[in-house]
Amino acid sequence: MDGPIPRLRFSAVGFNAPSTSVSQEILQAASVPFFNRPGSRFKAPYVKEPEDESMDGPGRRLRKNVANVRKHIDYSSNALNAVEKDKFLDWFDARPYQQPHVLHACTVLPVKDMIDTPADCICTRFARAATNKVKCPVYTLCWNPDGRRLITGASSGEFTLWNGSAFNFETILQAHDVAIRAIRWSPDAQFMVSADHNGFVKYWQPNMNNVNMFQAHKDDPVRAVTFSPTSLKIATASDDGTARIFDFENCQEDRCLRGHGSDRFTATS
Repeated sequence: MDGPIPRLRFSAVGFNAPSTSVSQEILQAASVPFFNRPGSRFKAPYVKEPEDESMDGPGRRLRKNVANVRKHIDYSSNALNAVEKDKFLDWFDARPYQQPHVLHACTVLPVKDMIDTPADCICTRFARAATNKVKCPVYTLCWNPDGRRLITGASSGEFTLWNGSAFNFETILQAHDVAIRAIRWSPDAQFMVSADHNGFVKYWQPNMNNVNMFQAHKDDPVRAVTFSPTSLKIATASDDGTARIFDFENCQEDRCLRGHGSDRFTATS
């Protein structure tokens, strides 16, 4: 039998031979996209959703997280460089020096290991100003023994605890009635002492609980305070021209040094 085989059309009555016009409509409909076919013209045309940086795909929007916005500093690489230097390098044979190029950023050391040029270890790219809720002068600051938080003493008498990696303040504590002039942690990291503008010294536990207070200098500011290596004595320097040594446990004065005769602004153990 010559020629193409005719296509059959099924109906409720029976099988009928398809007409030429019907077969052409079927072939034309097969080449048209699905959403433009006669059977689906009631549907809205497909519109591609715009993709931006806040979306990981069409229809899925990322949830904004505060931790993704704040800048964090990972200083573990610097610490590992310092450990490697102390273990394998000799200070007399290889004096550390930071090269002024971006390719040498992986060799940055902590500030304490750069005796000659400590400013080369400061990443000025991440340096920024962080302000408190109430703007006031900050007279002193001190890092926690674990290095994760920074404590600042302001002229308003408040302690502010700052996060050392996220650059945001965590809590504010009213520690003194007047300006805080000095803060120092004990060598055993068990207590912190603070001194104010009226000559008072306060003892603080690591959880910021005030456990003791006494007046070291009468009506004169305490400019500096420090611990002895054994944490049994504290020394204060004041505007009255004296440096006084106190017993840490009973707060009794052991010795008064009057050698300078003028204002004293610092003391060290």
